[in-house]
Amino acid sequence: MAKQIALGGIVGAVVVFLMSNVFHLVTNLGETGVKPLPNEAPVLSTMRTSISESGLYVFPATDPASMKTEAGKAAYMQKYKLGPTGIMAYRTGGAELSFGKLLVNQFLFTLVAGLLISWTLAMTAPATTYGSRVLIVFLASVFGGFVYTLPYWNWYGFPGSYIGAELGTWAASWLIGGLAMAALIKQRPAVRAEREPAAARA
Repeated sequence: MAKQIALGGIVGAVVVFLMSNVFHLVTNLGETGVKPLPNEAPVLSTMRTSISESGLYVFPATDPASMKTEAGKAAYMQKYKLGPTGIMAYRTGGAELSFGKLLVNQFLFTLVAGLLISWTLAMTAPATTYGSRVLIVFLASVFGGFVYTLPYWNWYGFPGSYIGAELGTWAASWLIGGLAMAALIKQRPAVRAEREPAAARA
C-alpha cells in the first residue's frame, strides 16, 4: 500500500501542477480580477521611502489601546468607512526574481498535498469505489477553498472574480488529478491460501 500511496501522490501532484499551469499560463484564469497598480512609478517611489520593512500590512490599522474605548472604536470605524481599506503583502525588493525556484516550491507544496490525499484514499480504499475516491479528492479541494480562499473575499475584499477563478481552477485541477489517483489507489485483492487436498498431494 505504501507504493500505491507514493505513486498516487506523485502522479496526482504532477497532473494538478500541469493543469494549474495550463489555467494560469494558457487561459490566464489565474489573473482574473488582478489589475495593474495605477500610477505605479510614483506610488512605488512613495512606498520605497515610506515602508522600510517587508511584511503583511493591513489598513486602516487598529490601535489596540484606543480600541478599548468607545471613542477609539468610533474613530476607527470612521476611518474604515472613509477608506481605502485593504491588505498588502509587501517586500522591499533587492533580489532577483527566481521564477524557477517559485515553480519548484509550488510543485513541492502540491506534492505534499497529493501525498496527504493519497494517504486518505488508501485508508478509505476498502470501503470506496473508483467514483467515490474521485469524489473524495474533489471534495477535499472544495473544502480547502471554502476554508482558506473564501475568507480572503470575506475579510479583505479580494475580488469575487478572482476568488471564483481560484476556486474553480483548483477544483478542476484536483478533479482531473483525482481521476488518476483513484485508479492507482484501490483495495488490494485478498490473497486466500487454499490447501491442496490430501489426495492431490499424494
